[in-house]
Amino acid sequence: MRSSTCLLLLLGMQLFILVPIEANDFSSFLSANASLAVVVDQEYMTMRGENIMAHVEKILSDIIRENLRNGGINVKYFTWNAVRLKKDFLAAITVTDCENTWKFYKNTQENSILLIAITDSDCPRLPLNRALMIPIVENGDEFPQVILDIKVQQILNWKTAVVFVDQTILDDNSVLVKSIVHESSTNHISPISLILYKINDSLRGQQKRATLRRALAQFAPNKHEEMRQQFLVVSAFHEDIIEIGETLNMFHVGNQWMFFVLDKDPRNFDPDAVTINLDEGANIAFALNETSPDCQYTLNCTINEVSLALVTSISRMTVEEEFIYGEISDEEWESIRFTKQEKQAEILDYMKEYLKANSKCSSCARWRIETAITWGKSQEHRKFRTDPTRDAKNRNFEFINIGYWSPMLGFVCQELAFPHIEHHFRNITMDIVTVHNPPWQILTKNSNGAIVKHSGIVMEIIKELSRALNFSYYLHEAAALKEDYFLSSSTSTNESDELIGSMTFRIPYRVVEMVQNNQFFIAAVAATVEDPDQKPFNYTIPISVQKYSFITRKPDEVSRIYLFTAPFTMETWLCLVGIILLTAPMLYAINRLTPLKEMQIAGLSTIKSCFWYIFGALLQQGGMYLPKADSGRLVVGFWWIVVIVLVTTYCGNLVAFLTFPKFQPGVDYLNQLERHKDISQYGLRNGTFFERYVQTTSREDFKHYLSQAKIYGNGQEEDIEAVKQGQRINIDWRINLQLIVQQHFERNKECHFALGKESFVDEQIALIVPAQSAYLHLVNRHINSMFRMGFIERWHQMNLPSANKCSGKGAQRQVTNHKVNMDDMQGCFLVLLLGFTVAFVSGCFELGYRRFRASRKRREFTN
Repeated sequence: MRSSTCLLLLLGMQLFILVPIEANDFSSFLSANASLAVVVDQEYMTMRGENIMAHVEKILSDIIRENLRNGGINVKYFTWNAVRLKKDFLAAITVTDCENTWKFYKNTQENSILLIAITDSDCPRLPLNRALMIPIVENGDEFPQVILDIKVQQILNWKTAVVFVDQTILDDNSVLVKSIVHESSTNHISPISLILYKINDSLRGQQKRATLRRALAQFAPNKHEEMRQQFLVVSAFHEDIIEIGETLNMFHVGNQWMFFVLDKDPRNFDPDAVTINLDEGANIAFALNETSPDCQYTLNCTINEVSLALVTSISRMTVEEEFIYGEISDEEWESIRFTKQEKQAEILDYMKEYLKANSKCSSCARWRIETAITWGKSQEHRKFRTDPTRDAKNRNFEFINIGYWSPMLGFVCQELAFPHIEHHFRNITMDIVTVHNPPWQILTKNSNGAIVKHSGIVMEIIKELSRALNFSYYLHEAAALKEDYFLSSSTSTNESDELIGSMTFRIPYRVVEMVQNNQFFIAAVAATVEDPDQKPFNYTIPISVQKYSFITRKPDEVSRIYLFTAPFTMETWLCLVGIILLTAPMLYAINRLTPLKEMQIAGLSTIKSCFWYIFGALLQQGGMYLPKADSGRLVVGFWWIVVIVLVTTYCGNLVAFLTFPKFQPGVDYLNQLERHKDISQYGLRNGTFFERYVQTTSREDFKHYLSQAKIYGNGQEEDIEAVKQGQRINIDWRINLQLIVQQHFERNKECHFALGKESFVDEQIALIVPAQSAYLHLVNRHINSMFRMGFIERWHQMNLPSANKCSGKGAQRQVTNHKVNMDDMQGCFLVLLLGFTVAFVSGCFELGYRRFRASRKRREFTN
């Protein structure tokens, strides 16, 4: 019993040593007053020509006495900024320059002290979740601080920027450029590549506009290329820059524009009027100066507001602790009460909340930020546009107030500066027109004609675009809007006459009409890319490339009646006969010329018997006699080596010829048609890109084919039976021809057709967007991403016909599993028949020879 108790004690001591207990050693406001340090840099205040220490003491004592309803605060004052504060201090208020403020902040992090810093302007803001910094910004000199806060708070998370700034502003703010290029590893501020253009604001009229155009033209995008750039404009000529940039197509979905409007009265600025000529898709934001002209900034007023916010927050925290403490036990209170860091975080949030609602004197400099919500606005207003005339308001733009900037709090924003860059279409509903055209667009409708399901290659791309660009969509079927559906002349409604496969060269008329009128975001139809510069719409980048090929009768197998002669060539067979005729006399001569009579073999004493011995050994029958002389044995031994090589080679090749049959020459390339006189009919599907391509190509075989081809538009004119009989050849998309082969194989379980090895005429398939669409490059960029990730290739494999048992790997498997039939074995039986025939003829000769000899003996006997 005593030993087990000792063991438990030892185990408990080990657990106590290995698992340390983290205790909350910071006192609650219920048991101890909060400690506040006030550090006023005397040297710094002397340089500014102010002495505010006495004022600070009076302000704090008055605020604590009048506003601290709960708890208490112990304040200690210091006039030396290098003071080291102990961890007992909850917070510190400092008044010193920027460099010493950052040093003080780093020194206080070890003891976790909440810092409220009043410092110079043009100072990178302290971490927003650990401190509160109020730069002393004079009215009109706030641009460097604004730029620093933009970077610290990542309002504009740019890596490159083109900055247009008036020369006057640069002269008044000497550190503005330094603020733009500022970088810091402490605040995780990445460097920015800067292109700075100074605008001579003394220019007027055409000279000013010409200068601005030359500067902006260097960043204008090419027609077929999207350049994503960021522009920061601090200029009084913002209206001219917007107007010129619009003529250079610089306000597209890839660019971001931030304008600082320098008007003293923001009520005189109307963003809707300034952007009246801009199309939707632009990413543009305005910073409007809301600084009150009557505001009189004083340092004492700022200290008063900050002190009042701190005291109010501590009092509020004390009330919350009293309420929680009164509801639970002492043990529970010790386990759940706030740590020092949690208290500081709550106090900082309370202070910001108080300053947002009540700050006045420290917010003399104030800028309001408005950004444009433009993407998809034409879709949103499409149903409400009845009057084609344009009023003074741009219906494609909606400006929203996203927040403001003040020296005390920096940027306070409830929305991104450019929400479309991050959130794209912000989950609005887009109208998309489509038609049923498997396997590209497969529409499933209910009894009422409404689309309930959609699939296919194009529809999968639309689904992925919807996810990536953050929009929902509503599908409109073009056929349901107007009866004149296709330009095609085919009006057949009999399903048995319908052609297998689809084409994309003929675009439905209603689709072109609706896209041309800019009624829809995109046309979800697979369309052949043809003369894009002459079309009333734009194509996206190709989503597929389809090739043409031709279908013919599968070539017949070469007759296998001579299969057993196939392993050797004619020269080899002649050599084999020669060596048999040579070896037999050689064996006979050696046997007869043996010096010793007892070495001679009676069975090899004639040429005939030696010949049959050599022939029997070749057929691996063996022999009844074996030479006794060494010379004869050498001849027979080497002959058996030859026999082994011949038989092994013959058997191996014979197996290969049985497994892999040979076929008659077929049509592998289109220029081989002249060699096949049995093919008398040429066919081509109606409405193909191949017809248009032949008009511009230099290939004579294409032109000859088209001149002889019969254009078909239904299944009867396609005449697949003539193709099966070897009288006809048809040209179509390779995937359409694969569908034909697959369909006939599934029905007949035999391969009657063959596709040409040649694939020609690359037909590019793309989607359609309106000619004036602002989102063409955006859609292209995401389609390109789908290609790189393998999505489109996967959708092709799922929807397009793949190689079946009549082609590719399936054909190889069929050959591997080939069963030997009568076509393969007929040569074997013919050889046996030949043997019987030769044996019968030989027997007849033997019988005739015997009778001849018998009659001859009778005559001799009679004589």
